[in-house]
Amino acid sequence: MVKQILTATLLFFAASSFAQDPLFTNTSQSLVYLNPSFAGSNGFLRAQYTYRNQWPELSGNYVTHYGAADAYIKPIKAGISFMHTYDDQGRGTLKTRAFSLIYAQHLSFMDNKLKITPSVKFTYFTKRLDKTKVSFGDQIDPRRGFVWNTQEAVPSQSRRNFDIGSGLLVNYNHFYFGTSVFHINQPDEGLLGSSILPFRLSVHSSYNLHLSEKTLIHFFARYEQQQKFYMYQFNVNALLFKHLIVGAGYLYAKTANTNIGFRHNYFTAQINYGFTRAIVSSSTASTWEFMLSINIRNKENRKALTDFEKW
Repeated sequence: MVKQILTATLLFFAASSFAQDPLFTNTSQSLVYLNPSFAGSNGFLRAQYTYRNQWPELSGNYVTHYGAADAYIKPIKAGISFMHTYDDQGRGTLKTRAFSLIYAQHLSFMDNKLKITPSVKFTYFTKRLDKTKVSFGDQIDPRRGFVWNTQEAVPSQSRRNFDIGSGLLVNYNHFYFGTSVFHINQPDEGLLGSSILPFRLSVHSSYNLHLSEKTLIHFFARYEQQQKFYMYQFNVNALLFKHLIVGAGYLYAKTANTNIGFRHNYFTAQINYGFTRAIVSSSTASTWEFMLSINIRNKENRKALTDFEKW
């Protein structure tokens, strides 16, 4: 009973206040979500999918699906992408679905050694609340549990709105630096009165160290901030024998993660496991990510050892 009340309370406040954007740990499998300027970065066609299950041990877990397809349009030297995200909080209590269209203009300098890519992202999203799964304190009888009808103001069932974001990516040889600003127009996502979705700032950098024709080490760091919430992450991935991917990293708030995967000339499959140790107790909560990407590149590049950002 206590767990049900706690879950319902947390989800109610999530519906009446702003929700932090879901973030993926393995960003190489969700590049366009990290920064819209990655649209078209592999030089031809790419499709990526990620399934994330955060805190599956709890009844109020978070499940997120991400899917995107992007392409490089050579005549206009630009990348375009269509992206879809679906976020489920509390096993169907609060659902958010977003559809995005992205345009990234690729600019080259210094004989293609330096590339600068600005981008813009347009999103239409819907947020839907299942009222049958929301409970209030005045419904609780001390002896019999949830038996009364609530007198509280019940949130609206759905909200729809438009969202705008932008990104910038700088690439010099095997080094990458990017920044993105999401929710520039600060759309209203409130289900109980007005609730403005605040800006989210993302800054990231990475470097690909090519050790041989079959070995590559990838270093990655990022910082995210949305209102008072902030997060930093450090990750190291190794591509061994040209096909085996292994990696580990650390995130803010005592969260560690590890991943393993397989890279083929046409696809990549990975699994990521993260665990968080509670500050006030010794208990842990886990997060799982399953990722798949399909990559079709120019014929001369299909078998080359390519940077993670261009895969």
